[in-house]
Order: sequence, then C-alpha cells, then structure tokens
Amino acid sequence: MIALLTILFAQTTGQQAGENTGTTNSGEIVEGAIEGADLIYKSFENDWLELASGTSPIYTAVVAVSTLAAVVMIGFASFGWYRKFAEEGFGFDFISEMVLPLLVIAMLSNNGFLLANTTVALRNVSTGLNRSILSITRNGVNLRDAIRNVNADQSFVLAAQIALADCEKMSEEKKEGEELSRKQACIKTAIESTRKDAQKAREKTGAGSGGGSWNPLDLSGELINSAIQGFVYVILSGLSAAFQYIVQLSFLMIAFAAPIFLVLSLLPFQSKPIYAWLSGWLGLTLVLISYSITVGIIASAIVSKPSSNPLLLQLLQAIFSPLLAVAIGTGGGMAVFSAFTSGVKFSVGLRR
Repeated sequence: MIALLTILFAQTTGQQAGENTGTTNSGEIVEGAIEGADLIYKSFENDWLELASGTSPIYTAVVAVSTLAAVVMIGFASFGWYRKFAEEGFGFDFISEMVLPLLVIAMLSNNGFLLANTTVALRNVSTGLNRSILSITRNGVNLRDAIRNVNADQSFVLAAQIALADCEKMSEEKKEGEELSRKQACIKTAIESTRKDAQKAREKTGAGSGGGSWNPLDLSGELINSAIQGFVYVILSGLSAAFQYIVQLSFLMIAFAAPIFLVLSLLPFQSKPIYAWLSGWLGLTLVLISYSITVGIIASAIVSKPSSNPLLLQLLQAIFSPLLAVAIGTGGGMAVFSAFTSGVKFSVGLRR
C-alpha cells in the first residue's frame, strides 16, 4: 500500500525538486512544521523528569495503590508458600514462585523509583530508534531533509498560487503601447519573484537552486480556491501534529499504568498482564517508527518528482501515514504478545 501511494502521488504533474521553495509567509509555516515534532517531544519532558525523580504526584498515587494491592496479594499467597516450604523446603518450585513477588517489591519500593527509571530507559530506547531511522538515507536523500524540503516546496507553491489568484482579479485589456496586460504582467512578476525567492532559499540551505518549470497552468490548474486550500493546509498540518502528540501522550499514560500491570501479574494466571504492558509499549514504539518510515518514504518519492499540489504531503502525513503506522504497530504488538504468551505456555508445559 505504501508503494501504491508513493507511485500514485509522485506521478502528478509539477515542478522539479528544489524549484518551488519559499516566500516570507510560507517560510514561517515551514519553520513551524520543522520544529513541530521536537516541540511535541519536549512538551512532555518535564513529566518524564518528574517520573524519573519520583516527584510526579500522579505516579506516586498509582504506586501507592499498587503497593497496597501487592501487600494484600502477597499476604494471601504467603500461606501457600509457607505450606510448600514446610513440605518441600527450598525447592525449584518454591524459589520460582518467589521470584516475581520479590521483583514486584523491588520495583515498587522507594515510590517506584526502579520501575520509573526502567520505563524512562525504555522510552529513551524508543525515541533513540526513531531518531536513528530518521537519520537513515534512502536513495541518497536523508529522510529528515526530505520531509523538510518537501514541506518547503509545497508551502512555497501555495504562496505562489495565492499571488496568482490575486492576479486573476485584474483586467486582461491591453493599453496602447503596452506589451502585456495588467493580468499578464502580474502573473509574470509573481512567478519571477517566487522563483528568485525559491533559489535564494535553496542556496541558503545548500540544496541547490533547481531548474524546473514555473508554468502558471501547473501552479493554478485544477485547484480550489486558494483561501480554502490554505485553510485545509493548516488543518492537515494540525492533524499531523495531533497524531504525534497522541503518540507521546500514550507513552506517558503507559508509563503511569506500569505499576498496575506489574501488581496484577501476581494473580495466579499463566498469562501475566506485564507481558501485555510490554507488548503494548513495543506496539506503540512500532507505531512511532512506522510513522517516521512511512512519511520518509513518501517524502523521498515526492522529492524525486514533486507535485504542484501543496496539500499532497500534508494529506499523506496527516491521514494515510497514521493509519498505516497504527495498523503496523497494532499488528506488531499483538504478535509480540502472542509470542510472550506462547513462550509461557510452552515453559509451563515443559515443567509439567
């Protein structure tokens, strides 16, 4: 499906890579798109620092309730352990049953300090993997640069379309002695101005000046009203940022729920809830990574043959990429959970 989307949208008629980049107004939109992901990541930084230091009131309350539940469960289970110790002594079964309760006690002690820092370490691994994937190049184009350049290209085309829309309101009548009408002169000036701004922006970033076509038909054909299009562009950019915000918020919520899943693992069931928690974390990591990979592949394809539609990348980034990422992440998380439960059942079968 990813290949189909990239082929379908990359084949639309448009400018060459590097030609359609920037005006002052569009540059602000592009700069916001570039820094959006980092701002979302940093917006939760204080929450993670409080979690790691044990000063988060929410996490402290969850740990307190979980500790109370653990004391009750271990208290009831201790009668069975005492009977088994009296009959068998320090046998294998007795020691194996004591491992998990001791681990729970160690993790929840000191306001869940060890569990919190373990969760923070997992979060650092997840974000580190995502950053590493964003740094991998595909077809000679760095994925992060591809996303930045395509966002810039689409934004600058949008600015050119708005300028051309204003030119459409002018008269087409030529006055005596004038080579071009007011409308034609306006279109020519808008195109040349945007071309120069684009070349300056590309040279400033070291990406080259490009050499594609700036045909007005390519810029203005088959497009809806520019004002509506700009509004839709902002909406799609917001949806893309909202998805990343939800992913980071989900990581934090899973971290806060860790003590509950850990304590519920003391229940005498073969499938431990902590395995479901871990598979959920891995599934969410797959969602984050899959989103970056999907956006990177699409951006790389559009860099090769960019579209003149400024909504293209935002549509893919806000709608299709989250759907694909969630589908891949959910499937991967369920696969991990099935592997955990199957392994537990297999080990129990061997012991029997």
